[in-house]
Amino acid sequence: MQRKAYAVIVENGRILLVRYHYPAEQAWYWNFPGGTQEPGESLEQTVRRELLEECCVEVAVGPLLLTDAPAGRDYERHFFRCEITAGRPHASDNPATNDSIAAVEWVPLENPAYCGGWGRRNLPPVIRALGPARGPAF
Repeated sequence: MQRKAYAVIVENGRILLVRYHYPAEQAWYWNFPGGTQEPGESLEQTVRRELLEECCVEVAVGPLLLTDAPAGRDYERHFFRCEITAGRPHASDNPATNDSIAAVEWVPLENPAYCGGWGRRNLPPVIRALGPARGPAF
């Protein structure tokens, strides 16, 4: 089973999301920045590498917020609270590391439906895991 690591970054009541293209489905979906763990890599290293590749930022990886294994999928997801330490998020234009992201956006925590069905399904468990203190965790 594959392991995926994602960053949960909250600033000013907004959460950082990316819009990915899924070629097999010919569709675009919002998701947390992150991706698949490579051999020999810790989950924390995965988060740092993926954020640099996808969003052009360096992050400090904080506590693990949530782990789940979506039904019918061959992976488990690990969500880490992170803080940006260098750079401002934007989609990388390097095709070697980022050929599937169309946008990087700060999305209001109060409006999961902003991201359509994906947001209604995926944002609420992560927002609950954040707890009442949704500001910087560091």
